[in-house]
Amino acid sequence: MVYFRVSEAEFERYMEFCRSQGVRSISDLARAGLEILVADGRGYTLSGLTERVTALSGLISGLSGTIQGLAEVVGNKKLGAPPDKEL
Repeated sequence: MVYFRVSEAEFERYMEFCRSQGVRSISDLARAGLEILVADGRGYTLSGLTERVTALSGLISGLSGTIQGLAEVVGNKKLGAPPDKEL
């Protein structure tokens, strides 16, 4: 058996989440969360998650640039303007 303390605000937030997800109790929620972490085998650390978020942020920035470039090409074709040539 494991016990841990949460603030009143945390308790209410966890209970609301349980209700919205159809989870019976905070205990079941904690058990499911721990099972996910353990079953993955890698575990997650704050630094590991930070690295993953940073990598994803870089990918999103790259995709945004690509989308913007494609939007400009499509916009130029609609207006009949010749596309910019890359050197």
